[in-house]
Amino acid sequence: MLIASIRKLVCAVTIFSSSLIAGPQPSINQTSEVSPIYPGAKLPFRISIKQLDFELPNGLHSGVVATYKDKWLFFAGRTNGLHGFNQDKDNFPPQKQNIEVYVVDVKSKKVKSRSLTSIGSGLTTTQVDLLSVTSPQYYQESKTLYITGGYGVDTSSGLFDTKSALTAVDVPGLIHWVTHPDHNETAVQNIRQIFDPIFQVTGGYMTRIKDHSTLLVFGQNFDGYYLPQSNGVYTEVARRFKIIDDGNLLAVEIKASKPLNSDRNYRRRDLNVIPSIEFHEGKWKPYLVALSGVFTSAGGAWTVPVTISASGRPSMNNPEGEHTFKQGMNNYICPSPGLYSKHKKIMYTILLGGISYGYFENGQFETDLELPFINQVTVIERHQKGHFKQYLLDAQYPVILSTGSNPGNQLLFGAAADFLPAEGLKFFKNGVIELDYLLKHDKSVTIGYVVGGIQSTLPNTSSNSDTSASPYIFKVKLKPQVK
Repeated sequence: MLIASIRKLVCAVTIFSSSLIAGPQPSINQTSEVSPIYPGAKLPFRISIKQLDFELPNGLHSGVVATYKDKWLFFAGRTNGLHGFNQDKDNFPPQKQNIEVYVVDVKSKKVKSRSLTSIGSGLTTTQVDLLSVTSPQYYQESKTLYITGGYGVDTSSGLFDTKSALTAVDVPGLIHWVTHPDHNETAVQNIRQIFDPIFQVTGGYMTRIKDHSTLLVFGQNFDGYYLPQSNGVYTEVARRFKIIDDGNLLAVEIKASKPLNSDRNYRRRDLNVIPSIEFHEGKWKPYLVALSGVFTSAGGAWTVPVTISASGRPSMNNPEGEHTFKQGMNNYICPSPGLYSKHKKIMYTILLGGISYGYFENGQFETDLELPFINQVTVIERHQKGHFKQYLLDAQYPVILSTGSNPGNQLLFGAAADFLPAEGLKFFKNGVIELDYLLKHDKSVTIGYVVGGIQSTLPNTSSNSDTSASPYIFKVKLKPQVK
């Protein structure tokens, strides 16, 4: 449902090929063709991806992450790979919900963990269920991490649903609980929760831009056990609410969604929603771009991006328009750092692997309606007037061979992995990296790290034994490209 129902409505693999564009053909996707994908040599930078010499104790994906000083905080998500596709109640095994809280110190290369179920947590079974969900939405403001929804088990009944909780986590407090166990300190002291149906979303995206309301963008409410023919109720809107939080009281003021009525063009989940920048009326203006995602009503991928204003208003170009951009690769949620050049007035989004409609093989562009796992990396460029282009970089994830399922196969990374920006960079207020600062120096600069995600031993598979959660950590470096 949340990861691999990309195979749900596809009975067989269908491959089409062309030099740069997937040509017209019947498609379950939003559009039957995609825009040209250009060589990355035209970009002002290139990147490299290298494996670090330490990793997580266990694989992890589709959870939440926060940062405080030089520490990374991880919890929730799953410890196995793809969910199952059987006609039973065990396609999301409850025992594979992640109940560990991890604290990573990338400088010392140390990882500490503590279980949500430990005696010192102070958490109820219900609270543990809410903090170990799959694909919740989250964002961090200062020292507080806000989390909504996610899909998971109700341990008391054994049933599954999308949770209706808004959780506020004191990030340094929870990190301290993990790294300095003390009988007088509990995890629950750092956690506050309230409930409302507006939070009942999984596979969407959440943020707040400047002084506007919090936005809960797209996603779905999936109720019950996952079966291959199942479907959730997609929100098809950007939900809006104002979080009222003085450190003790947690409340919300609910605002009208945008659009007011659901729009089938926004039937999207498990997508990359990118904080972005543009120069407008003499000011640097933040907004969001929702890229691709799944699923169309026919079970395919979306191709036309949606721009979302700071106040939450979505808009999409006409898919039939002659000049409308149609995304061809890296369509599923993956690490996606954003960079903006004030000099060029161009926004760049790097998409690092994951699950894709298109891919390159022997220099030729191929497409696959099963949406295979890939290690390839693309960049989406958005110009000041809203024009998009997509480029293929020559960078890929490093070669790591499977020692488990399908031994000797190269592992494919990126799906549902996290990107953690490096320290020492310059950022806009919405987290976009200032590219011009990096281009001033003719040297490689670490821009961040890819952590966890799903690793697959095959491009296409419906067997959960062919995939697993990745424990690997990769360093991503950017270097100016000499032309």
